[in-house]
Amino acid sequence: MIITRPRIVGWVLVVLTVVVVMINQRDVGIARDETVYMGAGARYWHWWTHPGAIEPVWGGPLGGGNNPEHPPFVKELEGLSHAALSGVLGEVGAFRFPSALLHGACVGLVYWMTLALWGFAEAIVAALCLLLLPRALFHAGLAAFDAPIMTLWFATVVAYWRCLDGRRWPWQAGVCWGLALATKHTALLLPFALGIHYAALAWRAKNPRVHWRVLVSLAVLGPLVLYALWPLLWTAPYTHLKAWLDFHTHHVHYNFEYLGENWNHPRFPWHVALVTTLFTVPTATLAAALAGIYALARKRPDDARRPVLLLALSAAASIGPFFLGSTPIFGAEKHWMPMLPTLCIAAGVGAVWAARRLQHRAAVPAVAACIALAGATEVVTAHPYALTWYSALAGGAPGGADLGMNRQFWGVAAHGVLPFLRTQPPGLVYSHDASPAWGWYLKEGLLPKGDGDAGHETDGIHRSTYAIVIHEKHFNRHDYLIWADYKTARPVFVLRSDGVPIVSVYKRP
Repeated sequence: MIITRPRIVGWVLVVLTVVVVMINQRDVGIARDETVYMGAGARYWHWWTHPGAIEPVWGGPLGGGNNPEHPPFVKELEGLSHAALSGVLGEVGAFRFPSALLHGACVGLVYWMTLALWGFAEAIVAALCLLLLPRALFHAGLAAFDAPIMTLWFATVVAYWRCLDGRRWPWQAGVCWGLALATKHTALLLPFALGIHYAALAWRAKNPRVHWRVLVSLAVLGPLVLYALWPLLWTAPYTHLKAWLDFHTHHVHYNFEYLGENWNHPRFPWHVALVTTLFTVPTATLAAALAGIYALARKRPDDARRPVLLLALSAAASIGPFFLGSTPIFGAEKHWMPMLPTLCIAAGVGAVWAARRLQHRAAVPAVAACIALAGATEVVTAHPYALTWYSALAGGAPGGADLGMNRQFWGVAAHGVLPFLRTQPPGLVYSHDASPAWGWYLKEGLLPKGDGDAGHETDGIHRSTYAIVIHEKHFNRHDYLIWADYKTARPVFVLRSDGVPIVSVYKRP
């Protein structure tokens, strides 16, 4: 088989994405959720290589160290990567490498699907738009599930679409959905998109069994893949599946600042997903996507497999529940990341459509270069505090802060105060929301051994020599607790991103 130039470009984009993610993640702090996933992943992989009792490794209380409330696939990859690559990438880097690989795969899938449907220029722009999303790039560099589920969700969409070609054994669709199920419960929303799309095809063909083998693949292989990858299900499948779903339908609500208010219970504002997306996707990408939607709407209906309808349904299934105001979980854009491939494909189509309206041979590369440059500028501006970054529509990070948008999550920004603490005499640190990661920072040599974690809340503050406060609206009381104990309200160091305070450091006088 001859490898054509467009295919080579696709693989270059995949490799480039993995490299960019791995470089970008080196300066990103360890999220508190990562500490649980990394530990569980190491134990999972050890179990696969040295099988033993299932319950001590895979079971236990929901919310406990074995993390039985989340499916295992990405954690298993993390454990494998850590066992094989920690000597090369470092422990944290090795745990994060599978997420980077999957993000590269997502960029590649966006490129190849767009290439097949619309063309080479559209494919390059779409892939670059996805690669240069600051928030998505941040999540791709974590040992977590939000970027991987975007990839496996979109892989299922692509596999389903490809399998509508009449092949006799469309196993790819079922396997991809099974891997998505084995990554995050978000995959349970995907059948709504695929089901509506299939119904539209069946109605158009006046045949309800028009692609019945694809449905069988999804219905049979998907659950089988989940079952095969999750040993916890081997013992009491119904009980554990029910516990998994119950945990997430009654998930604890995070504290989340949105438009100046702290939200931690329903009803949530219906417009949070819309406004947050507008403020966390680069403006040039949004403008191109709007042009793409307009261009696609003006065309005649697409081919018999209806790819535009499928992509629209995929995005709607991902982001749609957050318009209801009573979702089991509420937070940032990470919860509806699977809609981003559709957005970026629309941006690729729209950018090239708009450029061709200019009727100049240099217009397409010039518009593509402008969008890529705008995205790259935003990525550089956002690094390494991408959760503090907001787009030009919000006024950048300062505008996002003025609007009362959330600045960060999971304690990751605490990584930025470690260099300051290294310049100070050793002493116990009240590490606040970064406490789960503090042992990792000590282990990685980013702090002297004397800068151990002082403990939680008032007892920890009282024992500490230094105290940090990570700026989120619901954390304001920690400043007051420190002021009362230290007898000073003046921090000795404030970490800022584009002028926005994100972490304060206090030192006991």
